[in-house]
Amino acid sequence: MADTSPIVLIFGAGPNIGKHVAQSFAAKGYQIALASRTDRRDTDSTSDNTIHIPTDLSKPELIADVFAQVEQRLGAYPSVVVYNGALRIPDDKDDPLGKGKFSFDTYNKKLAVNHLSVLQALHHAVLGFRTLPASASKTFIFTGNILNSSTRPGVMSFGIQKAATAYAIRYLAEQKPYEKEGITFYYTDERSPTGDAVYLDINGPAAGPEYVRLAERKDQGPWLHTYIKGQGYKDFGGDIKQ
Repeated sequence: MADTSPIVLIFGAGPNIGKHVAQSFAAKGYQIALASRTDRRDTDSTSDNTIHIPTDLSKPELIADVFAQVEQRLGAYPSVVVYNGALRIPDDKDDPLGKGKFSFDTYNKKLAVNHLSVLQALHHAVLGFRTLPASASKTFIFTGNILNSSTRPGVMSFGIQKAATAYAIRYLAEQKPYEKEGITFYYTDERSPTGDAVYLDINGPAAGPEYVRLAERKDQGPWLHTYIKGQGYKDFGGDIKQ
């Protein structure tokens, strides 16, 4: 008999956010599908109920096959999709558009990972959610940062792409085209207690339970889910520390 446990699909399953989100969902009885270049199942505690699907997020055309493999190997589509992939290549902070400083090819590669593959994942997540029972979570979570709300030096292109994806998530959450189907969307952003960015100190063990809480919520919460380690959600509004 096929396992009827719910499934979470995690794109960009690295050793920090990806690993701890997987562990938190596994503790809740989820089957885990990890989609990334590197198979890290040997280094975490979720290997018994986890599959790995090799993929390259710089190639949006591969996203559909990831969802197809989840359905083929686990017997159903995921009820929770977490997009944790990111490609951050710093720009020249003093001359981001200068000759020899700006590469359109590099920009497009980053765009594919940070936005285009997200749109593909959103598309196929919705199609998959529609095959699930009404009781399923049907939650899409994107791991974001402060760049949709505030500028920082040296990350012009990264910020453009985060902001584009944030708009997509906000649109889906606020315009509510899928509200009647019980589908919810979130852009998460871990902050310091003062509201500043945590930058590269984003905390995987804090993200895991936070993402589970979003998946267990029955209604659409605030699309911009800013949270503090150990405290949970906090609405910083326009109070953004520069």
